[in-house]
Amino acid sequence: MIKPFLLVILILLYILYGYAIDIRSVAFSYVEDDFYNTFVNKFNKYSLENNLNITLILNLFTPSNISANTVDYGDMLETVLKRKNRKFDIYFFEYMYNNRYGPYLLDLKEYLPKKHIDLYSKGFVPKISTFNNKLVSLPIKVDYSILYSNTKLLDKYNKPVPETWDELIDTSKYIMEKEKENDSELISFNGLFDDSEIGTCSLFEYIYSFRDSNDSSFPSFNNETVVNAIKYLKDMKVKIASNEQFQKDSLFTLGKLNDGKALFIKYWNITPNPVYKKSIIPGIKKGISGSTIGGESIGIGSDIGDKKINASIKILEYITSKEFRKNFTLETREYSTIPSLYDDDDICEVVDCEFMKSIQFVPRKFPPEYSYDEYSRKFRSYIYKFLYGDTPIREALNEFDYLNKFYSITISDTVGKYYAFILLFIVAIMIGSLVLPLKSDFRKYYRILYPDFWIFSIFGTFLMLGSCHVGFGSVTVIKCHLRILFFSFGVSFNIVPYICMLSKSIYLKSKLWEKIKRNSYFILACVLLIDNLLYLLILMNPFTISKKMTKSGRNYEICRVMGGINALIFYIIMIFESLIVITTLYLAYIKRNDEHLKNDLRFLIISLYTTLLSIILIILMDIVNINDYVTKFILFEVFYTVLSTSNHFIFFVIRPIWLYNKKVDEDHEYMKAFRTSAVVVLNSSNQKTNSRASNSQNNKFYRTDK
Repeated sequence: MIKPFLLVILILLYILYGYAIDIRSVAFSYVEDDFYNTFVNKFNKYSLENNLNITLILNLFTPSNISANTVDYGDMLETVLKRKNRKFDIYFFEYMYNNRYGPYLLDLKEYLPKKHIDLYSKGFVPKISTFNNKLVSLPIKVDYSILYSNTKLLDKYNKPVPETWDELIDTSKYIMEKEKENDSELISFNGLFDDSEIGTCSLFEYIYSFRDSNDSSFPSFNNETVVNAIKYLKDMKVKIASNEQFQKDSLFTLGKLNDGKALFIKYWNITPNPVYKKSIIPGIKKGISGSTIGGESIGIGSDIGDKKINASIKILEYITSKEFRKNFTLETREYSTIPSLYDDDDICEVVDCEFMKSIQFVPRKFPPEYSYDEYSRKFRSYIYKFLYGDTPIREALNEFDYLNKFYSITISDTVGKYYAFILLFIVAIMIGSLVLPLKSDFRKYYRILYPDFWIFSIFGTFLMLGSCHVGFGSVTVIKCHLRILFFSFGVSFNIVPYICMLSKSIYLKSKLWEKIKRNSYFILACVLLIDNLLYLLILMNPFTISKKMTKSGRNYEICRVMGGINALIFYIIMIFESLIVITTLYLAYIKRNDEHLKNDLRFLIISLYTTLLSIILIILMDIVNINDYVTKFILFEVFYTVLSTSNHFIFFVIRPIWLYNKKVDEDHEYMKAFRTSAVVVLNSSNQKTNSRASNSQNNKFYRTDK
């Protein structure tokens, strides 16, 4: 009787706990007892009460177990997210890294109810939580900057809390003049434009406070609004503060918020000395303000398996639900991540809803291609060159504007003009050289190839030249494909006719070889068929445009094949075209001592070596990291130009002119070379070609007249 009873107990325990799911989350905090623990404890209690069988486990990183900054945590998080074997399921992170982690996070639109998503559809949330039109996170905590005004001093001199920067400057000048004998430790305004992330926040919200209206978006950095704003800021610093005062860090600011020794302080929302009154940050005119958004978001790993995804969605849905956010705001007075809660009577009893609604949030925007930390550092460093130095404002902003642009060489550029002129000059010479075969004195030097093969070869030359032309202007997917198309088909059309020519002067004891010799088009058709197949494989997974971010700020775009298979196909194309050249070189090597062709083969071998070297250099250029877009353009164009024109100029132009000057009777030589059989017996691997005499003796090369 005891055994069945124990069996029932075991079954019940399995039902209750056997299906329990552990969801691992990760977060960073400067303190051990943070709000993350509150979230975890509340959810686990909720899960237990509702029999969800889900346990949320928190891995909290702090300065005691990781370097004391969010940059190191951010690097660690990205490393974990890139791995296929995920260590964590739920990720807590600062919202400005949304673009950094977005590719690895779940699209919440596909899992959350529409009613839940609609809670976050207004306000600043869509600006900080989306990546490539996907909702990859939701905010769980929002920080914001405000102005703290010393009411003791304002009341003493009957001055109001400033609503504009002009009012702040005038009030500061007046009170500081009156108080300079009373309190030497008193400061007017901290600024908080230091060389840290908070300095970036100060700049963003300050520039935002200079926009024309509440509906105006953040201005572009080369806009006149930004120029005027930064000039005004430097003027403000001179009038009421100093470089040293504006560059003081957060510790200095917190000290002033504690001791009350400041007239105005700008900082995150905290509980300060009671002498201070909170208000929104001033603007260029009344009703205009700006406050940088800070805080944390929550996201879910995209490839953690359906079971864990469903469990993680329940956790996220609970933590971001309206009921949970309302209770959290009532308990902590923290800013609600759901804007509509400031229309709730219960919330407005404990929170100044009108003040919360008046905060004009501005996210820190930056190009998604950039590392946020690097972009932020460069952003403030360029602005500070003017604010704390002698660099003209236009120059400083132009330097920074480089970070937001992608550069390319156009015909209007100096480099572009010179290269376009050189390219047109080369094309003109090539077109002019086409009259040489029509001249009676030179016609005989072109009988080494059939007329149709000359047409194919010249067509290939101009195809390869097309690769040079697509290098101008901005990079597009079409240009990426055209460059490969012109390269692969151009090399084939240009070189294969020489394979056909050389094959006719070589005799092998093979019926297949004889058939190939009699059907020269078969060789060209086979090569072009392979080109087509390889190019179709590339088209199945098209090129993408990759952003090349450089330290100089002169960023540019490059063609990139996505995925290992596509990259392999790309290099197979390059290798295949190289093999065509190598094959031609090999055939030319076999015939190098043929006295009837040796004059032509010297030129052919030189041109083929030049072509092969150009292909190798182009491949290396694709691998090597080059940070200067002008250098990359010049090198690529030079190599493609040499590749495209070397064979034409060496074999089509220089060779016949040289032969003409040497008065070589090519008609006679070609007749001997192609209308007699150059017998090549390749039945012994250790036989070598050293000279015409040894070839006859060793039966390597010998001629028989038909």
